[in-house]
Amino acid sequence: MKVKELMTPKESIPCMSPETYLDAAMSTFFETQLPELPVLENERLVGSLPLRSVLRGTTEALISLKHKEEREKRSSIILQSINEGLIMIDKNLVIREYNRAAEELLGAEASERIGSKAVVITRGTSPVFEVMQTGKPRFNVMSPLSDGRIFSVNYVPMLENGNVVGVIQTFRDITGQEEMRSQLLASRDELDRAFALTLPNSRVEHKLKNTPEYRDVYDPDTGEITITEVIADGGYKHVVNALKVLADLNNKGIMSLLGISKDVLVQSIIFHDLGKSQPQFEIGQTADPLDEFEESYAHAQRSADIAAHFYQRNADVIWLVKYHHHQETQLPSDFPNHLKPMLRLLKLVDGLSAALTRRDATIRLDVDGTRVYVYERNAHPDFNKSRVVDLFTGEIIEIPDYPIIEG
Repeated sequence: MKVKELMTPKESIPCMSPETYLDAAMSTFFETQLPELPVLENERLVGSLPLRSVLRGTTEALISLKHKEEREKRSSIILQSINEGLIMIDKNLVIREYNRAAEELLGAEASERIGSKAVVITRGTSPVFEVMQTGKPRFNVMSPLSDGRIFSVNYVPMLENGNVVGVIQTFRDITGQEEMRSQLLASRDELDRAFALTLPNSRVEHKLKNTPEYRDVYDPDTGEITITEVIADGGYKHVVNALKVLADLNNKGIMSLLGISKDVLVQSIIFHDLGKSQPQFEIGQTADPLDEFEESYAHAQRSADIAAHFYQRNADVIWLVKYHHHQETQLPSDFPNHLKPMLRLLKLVDGLSAALTRRDATIRLDVDGTRVYVYERNAHPDFNKSRVVDLFTGEIIEIPDYPIIEG
């Protein structure tokens, strides 16, 4: 017997090509019951396709599809659980995702919107087109709607192989916050105008608003500061913060002490830095404050001269302004003793205002008779402490921190 009597003729064997789809190959396996099929390319045998390989590959694909469906299900649950509205659109502006929060914020069902064209509902040009073109995200974009509401919107590109294939928009309604912010700004402007009325004239206001202050980080190892923010109108804010501190102390009864004059203190605060000259710093610059800033008594002297010769302030104000940066041991012999409690109070208020203006310090104040209790949190280690100051004796004693520091 020869092989040809048992073999299957070539013409009777179904063959596959490398480009044959697997579903067609599966149909052939089921029809022929063959365990393996040859793969031909240009009439040449280039391989074989075993049924077991097809079954294994199909099984793996089904498992991968199952995992993909599970991941998509989890992603859907997450998308529906977040409180921010979320819309995902493709490069043709067709909506592909639309979560529950988006339904509530925009008043449209996801079933109506998914698969439809996105509608630009903000006035002006939507940043979605910019993000599509540049591939760069945009965050916290203020978007006023035609119905009067204001949304804060984030636009994040969806990238595939480096190409933008869509944009994810997340948004929330901040109408109430913006209204409150507008009210606060209006109130601040009213207070600002009211404060300006207490100033001698517009020149004083101009000088204060053009004297910079700097927020900084102090390095205790080097004694240097690193500039983190330039406050262009820092002189003005410093005076305002000083008056806030004084107002807090007034509410706690400090002005009821003999020898403490509210009018003299307010005038001293307004004029105490009017002669100040500041160096010019930029954000990120490092400096030694002892080298860069002039001696404080120098600008105090100039401030006193301005208050005396240009604005004819009374003698008590001049004394306080001139010596508010001196130690008590450095005071001249003719310094009026009756002004020392107010000098101590002015020095305290000035220092606390500087902490608020320059280092976002947190301060709590209490008053007990002639004593002022100061609980301070300050990034500068020299001032990060609690203490009690006796305005009449000048005694300063460090005390345990207050259990809760409030702004």
